Amino acid sequence: MNGLQTGPVIGISLAALIATLAASEVLVRGVGRLAWNLGLLGGVVGLIVALCADSPEISSSVSAVANGSAATAAGVVFGSNVFNIAVLLGGAALAAGGVRIPLPALVIDGGAAILVTLSIGLVVLGGLPVPLGLVLTLLVFVPYVTFLTLRTSTIERIPLPNRVRLFLVSASREAGVEGMDLESELEDLAPRTHSRDWWPVVLMVPALVVIVVGSILMVQGAVTLGHRWGIASVLVGVVALAAATSLPNAYAAIRLALDGHGAAVVSATFNSNTLNLIAGIAVPVILFPALRGSVPPAYVIWLLGMSVLAMLLLATGLKRRGAVLILAAYAGFVTYAVVTA
Repeated sequence: MNGLQTGPVIGISLAALIATLAASEVLVRGVGRLAWNLGLLGGVVGLIVALCADSPEISSSVSAVANGSAATAAGVVFGSNVFNIAVLLGGAALAAGGVRIPLPALVIDGGAAILVTLSIGLVVLGGLPVPLGLVLTLLVFVPYVTFLTLRTSTIERIPLPNRVRLFLVSASREAGVEGMDLESELEDLAPRTHSRDWWPVVLMVPALVVIVVGSILMVQGAVTLGHRWGIASVLVGVVALAAATSLPNAYAAIRLALDGHGAAVVSATFNSNTLNLIAGIAVPVILFPALRGSVPPAYVIWLLGMSVLAMLLLATGLKRRGAVLILAAYAGFVTYAVVTA
Protein backbone atom coordinates (compact mmCIF):
# COMPACT_ATOMS: atom_id res chain seq x y z
CA MET A 1 0.00 0.00 0.00
CA ASN A 2 3.02 2.28 0.01
CA GLY A 3 2.07 3.64 -3.43
CA LEU A 4 -1.43 4.73 -2.37
CA GLN A 5 -2.49 8.04 -0.91
CA THR A 6 -3.39 8.14 2.80
CA GLY A 7 -7.16 8.37 2.16
CA PRO A 8 -7.40 5.15 0.13
CA VAL A 9 -5.14 3.33 2.63
CA ILE A 10 -7.50 4.29 5.47
CA GLY A 11 -10.54 3.26 3.40
CA ILE A 12 -9.09 -0.13 2.49
CA SER A 13 -8.05 -0.77 6.10
CA LEU A 14 -11.52 0.04 7.44
CA ALA A 15 -13.19 -2.12 4.78
CA ALA A 16 -10.81 -4.97 5.63
CA LEU A 17 -11.63 -4.58 9.34
CA ILE A 18 -15.39 -4.72 8.71
CA ALA A 19 -15.06 -7.72 6.40
CA THR A 20 -12.82 -9.54 8.88
CA LEU A 21 -15.17 -9.00 11.82
CA ALA A 22 -18.19 -10.10 9.75
CA ALA A 23 -16.35 -13.20 8.56
CA SER A 24 -15.32 -14.10 12.11
CA GLU A 25 -19.01 -14.05 13.07
CA VAL A 26 -19.78 -16.46 10.20
CA LEU A 27 -16.89 -18.66 11.32
CA VAL A 28 -18.11 -18.82 14.92
CA ARG A 29 -21.67 -19.65 13.80
CA GLY A 30 -20.27 -22.44 11.65
CA VAL A 31 -18.47 -23.85 14.68
CA GLY A 32 -21.70 -23.77 16.63
CA ARG A 33 -23.47 -25.77 13.94
CA LEU A 34 -20.53 -28.18 13.65
CA ALA A 35 -20.62 -28.75 17.40
CA TRP A 36 -24.36 -29.40 17.22
CA ASN A 37 -24.04 -31.82 14.32
CA LEU A 38 -21.15 -33.78 15.82
CA GLY A 39 -22.27 -33.65 19.46
CA LEU A 40 -18.97 -32.20 20.69
CA LEU A 41 -18.32 -31.84 24.42
CA GLY A 42 -18.91 -28.43 25.97
CA GLY A 43 -15.26 -27.77 26.85
CA VAL A 44 -14.14 -28.57 23.31
CA VAL A 45 -16.83 -26.26 21.91
CA GLY A 46 -15.56 -23.41 24.06
CA LEU A 47 -11.97 -23.95 22.91
CA ILE A 48 -12.89 -24.09 19.21
CA VAL A 49 -15.14 -21.03 19.47
CA ALA A 50 -12.29 -19.12 21.16
CA LEU A 51 -9.92 -20.14 18.36
CA CYS A 52 -12.32 -18.96 15.67
CA ALA A 53 -13.01 -15.68 17.45
CA ASP A 54 -9.23 -15.21 17.70
CA SER A 55 -8.70 -15.72 13.97
CA PRO A 56 -8.36 -11.96 13.21
CA GLU A 57 -5.65 -11.49 15.88
CA ILE A 58 -3.78 -14.64 14.89
CA SER A 59 -3.94 -13.88 11.17
CA SER A 60 -2.82 -10.29 11.78
CA SER A 61 0.12 -11.43 13.88
CA VAL A 62 1.29 -14.04 11.36
CA SER A 63 0.82 -11.60 8.48
CA ALA A 64 2.81 -8.90 10.28
CA VAL A 65 5.78 -11.10 11.12
CA ALA A 66 5.79 -12.60 7.61
CA ASN A 67 5.99 -9.05 6.23
CA GLY A 68 9.01 -8.26 8.39
CA SER A 69 7.30 -6.39 11.23
CA ALA A 70 7.93 -8.60 14.25
CA ALA A 71 7.23 -5.74 16.67
CA THR A 72 3.76 -5.27 15.18
CA ALA A 73 3.10 -9.02 15.31
CA ALA A 74 4.05 -9.40 18.96
CA GLY A 75 2.26 -6.16 19.78
CA VAL A 76 -0.99 -7.49 18.31
CA VAL A 77 -0.88 -10.61 20.48
CA PHE A 78 0.21 -9.06 23.78
CA GLY A 79 -1.95 -5.99 23.21
CA SER A 80 -5.05 -8.02 22.38
CA ASN A 81 -4.50 -10.25 25.42
CA VAL A 82 -4.32 -7.23 27.73
CA PHE A 83 -7.37 -5.81 25.93
CA ASN A 84 -9.20 -9.10 26.48
CA ILE A 85 -8.57 -9.05 30.23
CA ALA A 86 -9.74 -5.44 30.47
CA VAL A 87 -12.66 -5.28 28.07
CA LEU A 88 -13.97 -8.86 27.98
CA LEU A 89 -13.91 -9.25 31.77
CA GLY A 90 -14.10 -5.63 32.90
CA GLY A 91 -16.56 -4.57 30.20
CA ALA A 92 -18.74 -7.62 30.79
CA ALA A 93 -18.80 -7.01 34.56
CA LEU A 94 -19.71 -3.34 34.07
CA ALA A 95 -22.49 -4.22 31.64
CA ALA A 96 -23.97 -7.09 33.65
CA GLY A 97 -23.17 -5.89 37.17
CA GLY A 98 -20.80 -8.76 37.87
CA VAL A 99 -19.14 -11.92 36.58
CA ARG A 100 -18.84 -15.14 38.57
CA ILE A 101 -17.21 -18.51 37.95
CA PRO A 102 -16.74 -21.52 40.26
CA LEU A 103 -13.25 -21.62 41.74
CA PRO A 104 -12.19 -25.00 40.21
CA ALA A 105 -13.01 -23.81 36.68
CA LEU A 106 -11.22 -20.50 37.33
CA VAL A 107 -8.07 -22.26 38.53
CA ILE A 108 -8.01 -24.60 35.51
CA ASP A 109 -8.72 -21.99 32.81
CA GLY A 110 -6.83 -19.08 34.37
CA GLY A 111 -3.94 -21.21 35.56
CA ALA A 112 -3.36 -22.62 32.09
CA ALA A 113 -3.45 -19.12 30.58
CA ILE A 114 -0.97 -17.70 33.09
CA LEU A 115 1.50 -20.59 32.71
CA VAL A 116 1.38 -20.34 28.91
CA THR A 117 1.85 -16.55 29.15
CA LEU A 118 4.88 -17.05 31.39
CA SER A 119 6.59 -19.63 29.18
CA ILE A 120 5.96 -17.86 25.85
CA GLY A 121 6.69 -14.47 27.40
CA LEU A 122 10.10 -15.71 28.50
CA VAL A 123 10.74 -17.00 24.98
CA VAL A 124 9.88 -13.63 23.43
CA LEU A 125 12.08 -11.82 25.96
CA GLY A 126 14.97 -14.19 25.30
CA GLY A 127 14.89 -15.68 28.78
CA LEU A 128 14.20 -19.20 27.50
CA PRO A 129 15.46 -21.02 24.39
CA VAL A 130 12.68 -21.53 21.85
CA PRO A 131 12.65 -25.38 22.12
CA LEU A 132 12.47 -25.30 25.92
CA GLY A 133 9.72 -22.67 25.89
CA LEU A 134 7.67 -24.67 23.43
CA VAL A 135 8.08 -27.86 25.47
CA LEU A 136 6.93 -26.09 28.64
CA THR A 137 3.96 -24.66 26.74
CA LEU A 138 2.97 -28.10 25.49
CA LEU A 139 3.32 -29.54 28.99
CA VAL A 140 0.58 -27.12 30.05
CA PHE A 141 -1.60 -26.97 26.95
CA VAL A 142 -1.80 -30.68 26.05
CA PRO A 143 -3.06 -31.79 29.50
CA TYR A 144 -5.49 -28.85 29.48
CA VAL A 145 -6.96 -29.86 26.10
CA THR A 146 -7.02 -33.50 27.20
CA PHE A 147 -8.97 -32.50 30.29
CA LEU A 148 -11.53 -30.68 28.14
CA THR A 149 -11.99 -33.71 25.89
CA LEU A 150 -12.69 -36.11 28.77
CA ARG A 151 -16.22 -36.68 29.97
CA THR A 152 -16.93 -35.99 33.61
CA SER A 153 -17.80 -39.66 34.15
CA THR A 154 -14.33 -40.61 32.88
CA ILE A 155 -12.60 -38.16 35.23
CA GLU A 156 -14.57 -39.61 38.15
CA ARG A 157 -12.92 -43.00 37.50
CA ILE A 158 -9.32 -41.71 37.40
CA PRO A 159 -7.36 -43.04 40.42
CA LEU A 160 -6.42 -39.74 42.06
CA PRO A 161 -6.54 -38.44 45.63
CA ASN A 162 -10.15 -37.77 46.54
CA ARG A 163 -9.80 -33.98 46.85
CA VAL A 164 -8.00 -33.70 43.51
CA ARG A 165 -10.59 -35.86 41.76
CA LEU A 166 -13.50 -33.87 43.20
CA PHE A 167 -11.79 -30.64 42.17
CA LEU A 168 -11.33 -31.86 38.57
CA VAL A 169 -14.87 -33.26 38.40
CA SER A 170 -16.28 -29.89 39.48
CA ALA A 171 -14.18 -28.08 36.86
CA SER A 172 -15.22 -30.60 34.18
CA ARG A 173 -18.91 -30.14 34.93
CA GLU A 174 -18.51 -26.38 34.74
CA ALA A 175 -16.70 -26.68 31.38
CA GLY A 176 -19.70 -28.60 30.07
CA VAL A 177 -22.08 -25.91 31.31
CA GLU A 178 -19.94 -23.19 29.70
CA GLY A 179 -20.03 -25.04 26.40
CA MET A 180 -23.81 -25.31 26.56
CA ASP A 181 -24.01 -21.59 27.31
CA LEU A 182 -21.94 -20.83 24.22
CA GLU A 183 -24.07 -23.13 22.09
CA SER A 184 -27.19 -21.41 23.44
CA GLU A 185 -25.84 -18.02 22.37
CA LEU A 186 -24.93 -19.35 18.92
CA GLU A 187 -28.40 -20.84 18.58
CA ASP A 188 -29.90 -17.42 19.34
CA LEU A 189 -27.78 -15.93 16.56
CA ALA A 190 -28.68 -18.63 14.06
CA PRO A 191 -31.62 -20.80 15.23
CA ARG A 192 -31.17 -24.45 14.34
CA THR A 193 -33.70 -26.80 12.88
CA HIS A 194 -33.86 -30.40 13.98
CA SER A 195 -32.07 -31.46 10.77
CA ARG A 196 -28.30 -31.53 10.61
CA ASP A 197 -27.81 -28.62 8.20
CA TRP A 198 -24.18 -28.37 7.04
CA TRP A 199 -24.45 -25.11 5.09
CA PRO A 200 -23.08 -22.91 7.96
CA VAL A 201 -20.16 -25.33 8.22
CA VAL A 202 -19.43 -25.01 4.48
CA LEU A 203 -19.38 -21.21 4.84
CA MET A 204 -16.52 -21.53 7.33
CA VAL A 205 -14.06 -22.02 4.47
CA PRO A 206 -14.73 -18.75 2.57
CA ALA A 207 -15.05 -16.95 5.93
CA LEU A 208 -11.55 -18.09 6.86
CA VAL A 209 -10.22 -16.87 3.48
CA VAL A 210 -11.81 -13.46 4.06
CA ILE A 211 -10.27 -13.28 7.54
CA VAL A 212 -6.78 -14.08 6.26
CA VAL A 213 -6.96 -11.63 3.33
CA GLY A 214 -8.59 -8.95 5.48
CA SER A 215 -5.95 -9.35 8.18
CA ILE A 216 -3.15 -9.00 5.63
CA LEU A 217 -4.70 -5.78 4.32
CA MET A 218 -5.24 -4.43 7.84
CA VAL A 219 -1.64 -5.08 8.80
CA GLN A 220 -0.27 -3.54 5.63
CA GLY A 221 -2.50 -0.51 6.05
CA ALA A 222 -1.64 -0.04 9.73
CA VAL A 223 2.09 -0.41 9.13
CA THR A 224 1.96 2.00 6.16
CA LEU A 225 0.06 4.62 8.16
CA GLY A 226 2.35 4.12 11.15
CA HIS A 227 5.41 4.84 9.02
CA ARG A 228 3.82 7.94 7.49
CA TRP A 229 2.67 9.31 10.85
CA GLY A 230 5.85 8.37 12.71
CA ILE A 231 4.19 5.81 14.99
CA ALA A 232 6.34 2.94 16.29
CA SER A 233 5.49 -0.48 14.87
CA VAL A 234 5.01 -2.03 18.30
CA LEU A 235 2.52 0.72 19.17
CA VAL A 236 0.56 0.09 15.97
CA GLY A 237 0.17 -3.53 17.01
CA VAL A 238 -0.33 -3.18 20.74
CA VAL A 239 -3.03 -0.50 20.58
CA ALA A 240 -4.68 -0.10 17.17
CA LEU A 241 -4.63 -3.59 15.67
CA ALA A 242 -4.99 -5.32 19.05
CA ALA A 243 -8.18 -3.46 19.92
CA ALA A 244 -9.66 -3.64 16.42
CA THR A 245 -9.15 -7.39 15.98
CA SER A 246 -10.49 -8.16 19.47
CA LEU A 247 -13.89 -6.54 18.85
CA PRO A 248 -15.66 -9.89 18.07
CA ASN A 249 -14.51 -11.27 21.42
CA ALA A 250 -15.66 -8.14 23.26
CA TYR A 251 -19.12 -8.24 21.68
CA ALA A 252 -19.55 -11.94 22.47
CA ALA A 253 -18.36 -11.53 26.07
CA ILE A 254 -20.77 -8.68 26.86
CA ARG A 255 -23.64 -10.60 25.27
CA LEU A 256 -22.84 -13.69 27.33
CA ALA A 257 -22.58 -11.66 30.54
CA LEU A 258 -25.90 -9.89 29.96
CA ASP A 259 -27.54 -13.29 29.47
CA GLY A 260 -26.15 -14.50 32.79
CA HIS A 261 -23.35 -16.72 31.43
CA GLY A 262 -20.49 -15.19 33.41
CA ALA A 263 -18.48 -18.40 33.68
CA ALA A 264 -18.47 -18.74 29.90
CA VAL A 265 -17.11 -15.18 29.66
CA VAL A 266 -14.19 -16.04 31.91
CA SER A 267 -13.42 -19.28 30.11
CA ALA A 268 -13.61 -17.60 26.71
CA THR A 269 -11.28 -14.82 27.84
CA PHE A 270 -8.55 -17.05 29.20
CA ASN A 271 -8.87 -19.55 26.33
CA SER A 272 -8.62 -16.68 23.86
CA ASN A 273 -5.41 -15.45 25.47
CA THR A 274 -3.89 -18.92 25.57
CA LEU A 275 -4.64 -19.58 21.90
CA ASN A 276 -3.45 -16.12 20.85
CA LEU A 277 -0.04 -16.80 22.37
CA ILE A 278 0.28 -20.31 20.98
CA ALA A 279 -0.93 -19.63 17.42
CA GLY A 280 0.26 -16.02 17.19
CA ILE A 281 3.68 -16.31 18.85
CA ALA A 282 4.77 -19.85 19.76
CA VAL A 283 4.22 -21.34 16.30
CA PRO A 284 5.53 -18.37 14.22
CA VAL A 285 8.66 -17.94 16.38
CA ILE A 286 9.93 -21.28 15.04
CA LEU A 287 10.17 -19.77 11.52
CA PHE A 288 10.66 -16.11 12.48
CA PRO A 289 13.29 -15.73 15.24
CA ALA A 290 12.87 -11.94 14.99
CA LEU A 291 9.90 -12.29 17.35
CA ARG A 292 12.41 -12.72 20.20
CA GLY A 293 13.05 -9.35 21.78
CA SER A 294 10.27 -7.72 19.73
CA VAL A 295 8.35 -6.28 22.72
CA PRO A 296 9.48 -4.53 25.91
CA PRO A 297 9.61 -6.72 29.05
CA ALA A 298 6.98 -4.45 30.62
CA TYR A 299 4.35 -5.73 28.15
CA VAL A 300 4.80 -9.30 29.34
CA ILE A 301 4.86 -8.24 32.99
CA TRP A 302 1.73 -6.12 32.49
CA LEU A 303 -0.15 -9.02 30.91
CA LEU A 304 0.87 -11.38 33.71
CA GLY A 305 -0.05 -8.81 36.34
CA MET A 306 -3.49 -8.14 34.87
CA SER A 307 -4.14 -11.87 34.53
CA VAL A 308 -3.31 -12.44 38.20
CA LEU A 309 -5.36 -9.39 39.21
CA ALA A 310 -8.35 -10.69 37.24
CA MET A 311 -8.10 -14.12 38.88
CA LEU A 312 -7.94 -12.60 42.37
CA LEU A 313 -11.02 -10.47 41.69
CA LEU A 314 -12.88 -13.37 40.05
CA ALA A 315 -12.15 -15.66 43.02
CA THR A 316 -14.65 -13.68 45.08
CA GLY A 317 -16.85 -12.50 42.20
CA LEU A 318 -15.90 -9.68 39.83
CA LYS A 319 -18.11 -6.66 40.54
CA ARG A 320 -18.28 -3.23 38.92
CA ARG A 321 -15.69 -1.78 41.31
CA GLY A 322 -13.20 -4.47 40.35
CA ALA A 323 -14.07 -3.96 36.69
CA VAL A 324 -13.15 -0.28 36.99
CA LEU A 325 -9.82 -1.30 38.52
CA ILE A 326 -9.08 -3.64 35.60
CA LEU A 327 -10.03 -1.00 33.04
CA ALA A 328 -7.84 1.54 34.83
CA ALA A 329 -4.94 -0.90 34.62
CA TYR A 330 -5.54 -1.18 30.87
CA ALA A 331 -5.57 2.61 30.54
CA GLY A 332 -2.22 2.61 32.33
CA PHE A 333 -0.90 0.01 29.91
CA VAL A 334 -1.94 2.06 26.87
CA THR A 335 -0.44 5.21 28.41
CA TYR A 336 2.83 3.40 29.07
CA ALA A 337 2.90 2.02 25.52
CA VAL A 338 2.34 5.49 24.01
CA VAL A 339 4.91 7.21 26.24
CA THR A 340 7.65 4.60 25.76
CA ALA A 341 7.07 3.99 22.03
